[in-house]
Amino acid sequence: MNNGLRILAFLAVTILSAQLPAQDDFSVAALRSKALQALGEGNTKDAIENADGMVRLAPRDPGTALQAADIYLRAGKVEWAVRLFDRYLKSKRQDLPQLWQRGIALYFMGEYQAAASQFEVHRTVNPNDVENAAWHFLCVAKAESPSEAKAKLLPAPGDPRPPMDEVLKMLSSGDQKIVTNKVESLPIGSKERESAQFYGDFYLGLYADATGRPDDARKFMYKAAENAPRNYMGDVARVYAKQLKKANQQ
Repeated sequence: MNNGLRILAFLAVTILSAQLPAQDDFSVAALRSKALQALGEGNTKDAIENADGMVRLAPRDPGTALQAADIYLRAGKVEWAVRLFDRYLKSKRQDLPQLWQRGIALYFMGEYQAAASQFEVHRTVNPNDVENAAWHFLCVAKAESPSEAKAKLLPAPGDPRPPMDEVLKMLSSGDQKIVTNKVESLPIGSKERESAQFYGDFYLGLYADATGRPDDARKFMYKAAENAPRNYMGDVARVYAKQLKKANQQ
């Protein structure tokens, strides 16, 4: 082959290579990265499509199932989140106590008793998490009654995040003002105030939903979703708000 032909062949290969996606673009890790980026941009459609691709690439891999389940939950495809969490547990049953996310997905599916059981077992590995106690309260309230939820409130001492201690006291006493007072006591414009405002609104909305006050539930949860950070619980707040809106339209 003369030099001219070699150059033409090299250029042809270079052009074709540039037009083809890199091998890594089709890996589970790359698809997960794209899904997380899409969630960060609020693009749940692309997040779900990339999670679908992860499952197609590695349908029998427990780690992929767990990662995809998280993405499905955050994107609002809750039935697939439950399926993938359960697929993971088929080979990793010992990890059941860790999967608080599964409890949230089960709640959104209306599986309140199963969700409550998940939060109960999660407490064995995370006994100081007020959020776990709050979700358990919600599930028991839906499955039984708010009075039973109060009677079965899980202890969660020592959660240092504002306003979590106040949220726990609210679940026990019904005093919602202590949550708002705590939030308002923090410096305006501070990161601490911003975080506390989101979690305060979120759990005020959850408590209102648990105690049968749908108007208050929507008010607080819509506010939480509007100001939610682009992280796991921020995405959960947006899913929750959408579910409350859908229920109100039915």
